[in-house]
Amino acid sequence: MERELLEHKIELKRAELVNTALKDGLSSKSTIQYSQELDNLLNEYTPLQFHINKKIAYN
Repeated sequence: MERELLEHKIELKRAELVNTALKDGLSSKSTIQYSQELDNLLNEYTPLQFHINKKIAYN
């Protein structure tokens, strides 16, 4: 997945998480589900960002 698309998905998921947490509470099923989905996206993003930062540092 392209980095920019993944960044966009992360921001959307983060907004969903915050809105749901404010509406339903931090321990609601929906908030926990969005949190897990955001974690998955961030886990996918982190290696991409590390690779980019490593390329920049060595150029």
